[in-house]
Amino acid sequence: MSYFKTFFTSLKLFILLSTSLALAENPKNIIAANVNEYIITAQDVLDAYGRLPSKLKEKPLPELYPNIINELINQHLITEQAYKEKLDLNKTVIDQIKKNKDQILARFWINNFLLNQTKRENIEIFYNNYLKAFKSSKEFNASHILVKEEQQAFEILKKLENNAKFSDLAKTQSIGPSGKNEGKLGWFTSGQMVKEFEKAVLSLKKGEITKKPVKTKFGFHIILLNEVRDSKPKKLSEVQQNIINRIKKNSLSNLEKKLRKNRKIIINDFKDVAQKVNN
Repeated sequence: MSYFKTFFTSLKLFILLSTSLALAENPKNIIAANVNEYIITAQDVLDAYGRLPSKLKEKPLPELYPNIINELINQHLITEQAYKEKLDLNKTVIDQIKKNKDQILARFWINNFLLNQTKRENIEIFYNNYLKAFKSSKEFNASHILVKEEQQAFEILKKLENNAKFSDLAKTQSIGPSGKNEGKLGWFTSGQMVKEFEKAVLSLKKGEITKKPVKTKFGFHIILLNEVRDSKPKKLSEVQQNIINRIKKNSLSNLEKKLRKNRKIIINDFKDVAQKVNN
């Protein structure tokens, strides 16, 4: 679950736990339950909720609250018992705690690192570079009717010559997923369609229909070119999430190279590792 999704999900739960919509107190200071002197806070509930499987979160939040509280109480009581039996001094437990601690530290560090990398100014720099590098190209808007047999395609062409509506035939005859949408494919650029389809589109003028069926690996197409335009750069609001994803991907890739530089790293073959485990 992303940082933002976790934040807003937690906020929703906290609103339900509060007596009003105003967040009057820090969730760490709100008591949800007591076990003798031990306190379970609203923040503990939020943290536990965040760890639940997504399937469980489909249930109404008020319905989950008693189960979460009782689970936290049970967890505390079991932990007390473990301390009584000095399990915290067990070497296996100590090693596991260290590993969990290391994973938590790494996760928090990465989250902070990515938040810093995706600050507004970095997003704007990325977007401005995109604008500078942008080159306009032709975009096409087309509709098609896709059928399996060439003979059927010729029959449809004949109907179109007799003034049948392209959209109606697409709905009733096309086996392509766009058939239910009158055969409309929307806007696309060169390279997005299979070469036979693209070649046919490039030969058409606005409003023209292919005179012969166009064969591709999908079947036989009858293509109508609806519109042609010069592409324009997308607005920041349209590409912002893509920019954030790209920055994160690039940042993590560069980080990995930086951290691994001049480090002696040896990865043993899986078969050798598995064989030693099984022996």
